[in-house]
Amino acid sequence: MRNHQPTITFFAYLLILCLTLPDAVTDASETLSHLRMGEREWDTFPETPEDSALSHTFVLDNTTQPKCFSLRQIDVKQAWNITLNEKPLGRLVRDENDMVIVMDLPRELLVTGTNKLYISQTGQPVPDDIYLGELQLHSGTRSEYLSQCTVPIQIVDKTTGQPTPCRLTVLNENGTLMSVGNNSTDTTAVRPGIVYTSNGNVNLQLPPGNYQVIAGRGVEWSIDHQWITISDHALSPVKLAITREVDTKGYISCDTHVHTYTYSRHGDATLDERLVTIAGEGIELPIATDHNLHIDYAPRVNELGIGHFFTPVIGNEVTTKLGHFNIFPVPTNAPLPDHTLGNWGDIVKSIRNTTGAKIVILNHARDVHSGITPFAPSRHNSLTGRSLQNGAFLPNAMELINSGATQTDCLQLYRDWFGLLNRGIEVSGIGCSDSHDVARHFVGQSRTYIRVDDDDPGNVDTDAAVTALANGHANLSYGLFTTMRVNREFGAGDLAISNNKFVATIRVQGPSWVTARQVDLYVNGILSHSFPIRKGQRGGTKWTGQVKLGGLKHDAFLVAIARGDGVDSLHWPTAKPYQPTSSHYEPYTIGSTGAIKVDVDRDGTFMSAHDYAQALSTTHSSPEQLLASLNDFDQVVSSHVAEMLDLSGVDLSGENLQQLLKQAPAEVRRGFFLYQRSKINALTDSKQ
Repeated sequence: MRNHQPTITFFAYLLILCLTLPDAVTDASETLSHLRMGEREWDTFPETPEDSALSHTFVLDNTTQPKCFSLRQIDVKQAWNITLNEKPLGRLVRDENDMVIVMDLPRELLVTGTNKLYISQTGQPVPDDIYLGELQLHSGTRSEYLSQCTVPIQIVDKTTGQPTPCRLTVLNENGTLMSVGNNSTDTTAVRPGIVYTSNGNVNLQLPPGNYQVIAGRGVEWSIDHQWITISDHALSPVKLAITREVDTKGYISCDTHVHTYTYSRHGDATLDERLVTIAGEGIELPIATDHNLHIDYAPRVNELGIGHFFTPVIGNEVTTKLGHFNIFPVPTNAPLPDHTLGNWGDIVKSIRNTTGAKIVILNHARDVHSGITPFAPSRHNSLTGRSLQNGAFLPNAMELINSGATQTDCLQLYRDWFGLLNRGIEVSGIGCSDSHDVARHFVGQSRTYIRVDDDDPGNVDTDAAVTALANGHANLSYGLFTTMRVNREFGAGDLAISNNKFVATIRVQGPSWVTARQVDLYVNGILSHSFPIRKGQRGGTKWTGQVKLGGLKHDAFLVAIARGDGVDSLHWPTAKPYQPTSSHYEPYTIGSTGAIKVDVDRDGTFMSAHDYAQALSTTHSSPEQLLASLNDFDQVVSSHVAEMLDLSGVDLSGENLQQLLKQAPAEVRRGFFLYQRSKINALTDSKQ
């Protein structure tokens, strides 16, 4: 262990500081400045910032030459440039998490006398509230300062006692991610305060001080943590033990949206770092989806000797001006689809013809890319699942939770999904990370659990997994893991058939560091039952219960969604909305099931709400007869009937129809009201 370098400290809020001042410790609240350029980003920030940029001057003489500085940053989303004496020095790390970064001070940029360090946002004034401060100058280089002491750390599976891949989080006394002296290797991936290891062993390099180290391996596992004090004295090796808390037997964990900087050219994860993070987060079926490329991870996985942890699959994020589509599996050396085509039909046809991919996923349908929001009200009717501008919906899956691009309204994409299912379109719900980074939006935070044999993660039957996913045999996890069975036999993607009554059994699981609050059962996308979870902080099973489905009159699909608190802990922080629709946000975790179809009619087939609406419209020729026939149906069928009448030329606002609706049941009136509101939303959106 090395002797630590002396530290030269100066308060971030002083304009001028002489380096001969002794070291000092200050309250963090006194040293952090609130900066903003543009509008306020979040309502948790003060209405008025202290400044739009940070400017600090300090005086050097001929005897003192600092070689690096450390700086605390919080909530940095946009690009912020750092200059020293008006010369480019670098940028803040684009990461919303609370962290200490360390940067070298090139000798050629320093001057004897007054020096000026200036930090400001670059580019367009996109809202970005940040806190910045706690600057310290150090006499050694970045590498020398951060690598003063070495602490051997081993992370093991508590059950087997064997070393295990994991994500190691390092916090200083303020609870801030602390930069480390380690660099990424073929067994580690390193960012400020984060070290992934694929073999469970890390020689952690840090300056002297008190630190908390936390080990975890994704949503299935517990965490273990320990405080360590690093000084000039030798330290014994630190051993952390984690254990599996969530039972996922019979399911493989899949991240369908994984990027590398090596190939996608944005983000920061190199190929080797990505493979280490996949092992560290416990993803068993990662899909390589770099933009408009077919990338095979397998050769490098084998070279690194980590193939027993997961089975990589070749995919592609087909990135078009009309939306992004993740596709897989793709054969080696398959031609690239044409991503320049002008409509969804031609795009999906090109995907099928060139690759034969069995899974086509519509990505982040509520995000704006190339000026297009695929599921904007003017392009798609979310209520009835009808395309207005996109063309026929041909993908067989869609993202519901993208942990790298979360939504302000966590259920909006679920409602979009429900609309497609009610239209009779077979669509699997997907959870994914869209990770381009090692630690900012990390791989596998949201994931899809596919119901398939999971005994050998290094040799997953890819064909079986793809078929299961295409058939909807999958559940989504973003902190929680929710499963459901009807009559204890039928699961997600199944058609439940029985001559007896139907009973749904729901189970909510999660690790001890995620708190579950409630679980909801949706029937045809309408909330049917809601249950509070009173023991949501325990690890493993947090809630289990049954729901009798005796009130169903017609075929319907069921989806269970458990929700919980967002995670503040920096070992697994849930992200703020990517393209927010409000300055207010409520962090959340979710675990949802795939859809289970219930054959209430007991005829061996399933009829969707749209199917029922079509059958009623065919049987009853007049609006009077049609509305009367809706008395035994839910509001969803009524919305589809309203759409059919509208498309046939019937004036839904006309006096005759309005008189009929006044006499109709509340479910019918609500169905018509919701459809008319969706038309207004589409018109409003088209004018924006």
